[in-house]
Amino acid sequence: MYTFLAFISIFGGVVFIHELGHFLAARSVGVKVDRFYVGFDFFGLGLKLFIDSKGTEYGLGLFPFGGYCKIHGMVDESLDSPDNNSSIDNTAFESKNTIKKLWILSAGVIMNFILAIMLSFFIFSFYGEQDQLPIIDKVDSNGPSSRVLFPNFKIIKINNYEVTNWSDIMSYLNESNISNIQNQKDIEPIDVEYINLITNQSSIVTVLPRLIEIDYYYPIYNQIKKIGAIDYFKNNKRLIAFIDIGIEPLPQAYLLPFINEVIEESPSEKAGIPSGSYITKINDFKIDTWDDIVSFLLLNQDQKIIIEYEFDDRINQVSLTPQDGKIGIKPSINKINIIPENIIFKKMSLYESITSAFNKPINDLSLQLWGFGEIINGNMGFDGLGGPVKITQEAGKAARYGTPYFLGFMATISTILGFMNILPIPGLDGGHAFMTIIEGVSRRKIPINVKMGIQSIAIFFLLGLTVLILFNDIRNLL
Repeated sequence: MYTFLAFISIFGGVVFIHELGHFLAARSVGVKVDRFYVGFDFFGLGLKLFIDSKGTEYGLGLFPFGGYCKIHGMVDESLDSPDNNSSIDNTAFESKNTIKKLWILSAGVIMNFILAIMLSFFIFSFYGEQDQLPIIDKVDSNGPSSRVLFPNFKIIKINNYEVTNWSDIMSYLNESNISNIQNQKDIEPIDVEYINLITNQSSIVTVLPRLIEIDYYYPIYNQIKKIGAIDYFKNNKRLIAFIDIGIEPLPQAYLLPFINEVIEESPSEKAGIPSGSYITKINDFKIDTWDDIVSFLLLNQDQKIIIEYEFDDRINQVSLTPQDGKIGIKPSINKINIIPENIIFKKMSLYESITSAFNKPINDLSLQLWGFGEIINGNMGFDGLGGPVKITQEAGKAARYGTPYFLGFMATISTILGFMNILPIPGLDGGHAFMTIIEGVSRRKIPINVKMGIQSIAIFFLLGLTVLILFNDIRNLL
């Protein structure tokens, strides 16, 4: 019930704001709104409350997911045929010029982006930006800090620069040294001051940072570019470069041991482990996270092991031998658990809050566009798509983690809804806008029966897509 209420609050609130945008825009240019309902009024089963002096019927829909705004004289998802006289009715949608029509059609999307920006501004100004404690969790045994820094050390200064969070460490390392990489100069050593949280003693050590180069992957670059990471081409290959000292912070989240993909001809495929499995044990070692799998395999690289996994509600066991410490499986990046106690929020100035609030929808959109591109190119499967079930799950998690996560998730959903609606697909606001532009440029009206036909086809297409996404959601639950 808690998760369901969180879903209603997020999805319902975002859709309601969207429809309110259409309502306010229509009223602003003298277009009548026939009906405005809180909740979806499917099959006319909603509760009619009253009709105002302008003839708008207000009510409560039976399904509490957002709202519905019926614009007078417009062919929409209700598939109600407009009055034949609507074109000469000066309160009808069709009686207005192209600019006013586009204003009405785009207002819902505009409201979604305004909502995303306002929610983001509230989070950044009241809570701050999400970050991590400057406490070391792991040290690379082959890295610059090996045998110099250790887990449970809290870094407090780098070269007399005060550190309060993990991004301070990474930002300083990159801002002070990344230019040397670009200019082909040597990386300069740094003095690290820390407190041993076990003994409460402090000390200073000197560490020589290193350059890390990894294959370009947009989601990673989108996250670390703000701490000074750069990207460039080297030997016709695009890389991400950043400076580090071989230490890792306390994890903000961890991947669950769900298998998203089994690599062909790998030990796992030969053993018959299917994609979508959940690994529960390796030998007698209980597996709780994906890192548990990686750690176990590092210690048992070429030894025969027994893997216990769950698939289709059944527990199975197979034996296999890793190859170079790998068994040929990839994790599902959607199956994660957040660790709230390892997350802090650093304070931001008013200017930083405003700029970050505007940047968040841009970053969310860029990731969505990248994801769609990967699906179209065949680099990502449809299992990356999420619908009502997925949103319900994530809404429940966000609500449990706290207000900033809940509002941040709501801002992301608002941005995605706005983006999806502006696409020039019949049945969506972007599709209506596209037809309106065609009419404006050609100075000819598209016949009502043609609009009705396009809308009918679009509704069936969107329903089919909804069923596909819903099926994908349910499959990912298994």
